[in-house]
Amino acid sequence: GVTGDGKSSTGNTLSAGSSFEVSAGLSSATQTCSHADYMLMQPLPAFYRVVDTLGLHDTGLPAAEVMARFSAFAAHTPFGIDAFVFVVRFGRFKPEHEAAFGSFVANCGEGALKHTVLVFTCCSSGEAELHAAVDATAPPALRAILPRLGGGVVGVENMQDSAAGRRAVHAAVATMIERNQGERYSNEALAEARGRHDAKEEAERAAFAAAVSDWRKGGSGPVKVVRE
Repeated sequence: GVTGDGKSSTGNTLSAGSSFEVSAGLSSATQTCSHADYMLMQPLPAFYRVVDTLGLHDTGLPAAEVMARFSAFAAHTPFGIDAFVFVVRFGRFKPEHEAAFGSFVANCGEGALKHTVLVFTCCSSGEAELHAAVDATAPPALRAILPRLGGGVVGVENMQDSAAGRRAVHAAVATMIERNQGERYSNEALAEARGRHDAKEEAERAAFAAAVSDWRKGGSGPVKVVRE
């Protein structure tokens, strides 16, 4: 998600601890990936690992560096990933949220979405109330995203009722894992998605360089580069 929307706080909620530093200032406290291991006793005892990443719309770093640091989560997940938790602060779904989601898909591939649950932070609404609000007020950009997600939407209040948020997110993840029949997102899928992303960027740079070269040879007229 976007820097400042509560990724680290949600990681602490899930692990019932304080493993991840939470920024109280105007910039992100998360600059690299880190993880916390914990055990959940219900419905059956199981070990979990939650990985905290930096924000995908972190304006303090160049976009390429953000994507490279985000992709470092693979070092923490050698056996694959059961669930991505995409975090959005409850309220307006802003252009930066849409841009961050687009970066996530570009980096991890469309196949990651069946393993993804959208978590609204700072949300005190119950499940029925949240879904009613989303149905009634979600903007077109958010409506286009929701059908692509394997885990739907969940609301959490990390500060006021973290225990309820922990139960809700784990329940959504468990349902999604069952729906996916235990299939995990693999690091190989990440490598393939990054390869496609990097190849597209390289093609765009080559097209730009060719357009500039043609303009210089022609001696006049504007340079027009169209990005799909």
